[in-house]
Amino acid sequence: MLVYEGDFLKTVASKLMKEGCRVYAPSEIAYTEINHDSQISDVKPKKSVKEFLFPQNEVLIGYGDWIEKVPLNRERRAVVGVKPCDARAIKLLDRIFLEGFEDPYYRARRENTIIISSSCEPDAYCFCESFSSPFSEEGADIFVSRIDGISFVKAVSEKGKEVLKGFESDLRNPTDQEIEKFRNEEERVRGLFRRSVEAEIQEKMKEKFDSEIWKEIAIGCVGCGTCTFLCPTCFCFDMLDEGEKKGIRYRAWDSCQFPLYTLESSSHNPRREKWQRLRNRFYDKFLYMVESKGNVFCVGCGRCISECPAGVDIVEVLQEVSR
Repeated sequence: MLVYEGDFLKTVASKLMKEGCRVYAPSEIAYTEINHDSQISDVKPKKSVKEFLFPQNEVLIGYGDWIEKVPLNRERRAVVGVKPCDARAIKLLDRIFLEGFEDPYYRARRENTIIISSSCEPDAYCFCESFSSPFSEEGADIFVSRIDGISFVKAVSEKGKEVLKGFESDLRNPTDQEIEKFRNEEERVRGLFRRSVEAEIQEKMKEKFDSEIWKEIAIGCVGCGTCTFLCPTCFCFDMLDEGEKKGIRYRAWDSCQFPLYTLESSSHNPRREKWQRLRNRFYDKFLYMVESKGNVFCVGCGRCISECPAGVDIVEVLQEVSR
């Protein structure tokens, strides 16, 4: 961890823009492109950083008599002020798209996107402390924490180290007092959390698979899929063709909350009922992915709580399962 006198996020954003890199920062709705460092804010967007690596709609090939085009996006981009929960979600998405079969579209974007995360304070819906920390460096290339007018900066990846080479004369080692100040800030922020879940809940979920609680919880759910579309770790998609002899094949985000998601060509649907689909989302994140990848696929960002039109609360559901 090094120290920069001033606001490192603004300085690095300005430098990257001068080098021709497209720079994005948080806004109320999404991480949006900026053209001046004054546009950098400290809000948590409603939409996650996921779409920079795994877009909502993405052309995979252009076809005619044969495959004529395979578009890979290698544009150099940087996203500054990424929330630690969003950055950690990228680490989980890496396990889906880069392990085993490697997704070349995701790989191209991942290699050419710089993620600069910064510490934050929890809002009323956050529960990331259950899985990690608001000071987590996971998934980032550079981690920044601004405290009392100075920035604590750490290069997390090789890409991050390359960026910091341009700041060697401006960075210094922290004093003992500054290290203590950083640790005190971590403790202060941890004390602000009012929500938590039991991460080691897998055995209890196995016991509750046939419980009536899933039908009770699903009564209010409208099946809109907002929770999955705003979730930084949901990765389901559908593939579609536009055009017969000539056209494009593209993929688009899909949701396990939609009735058509599991509809088979025989017209059989193994998850026909809404409560079965809602149950699947919880089991996928907190049991199935633990069994297949070794990780809970939730980062505690709270978006699915704050934006759910029916008031379904993932924390309350998991607490009910625990009981």
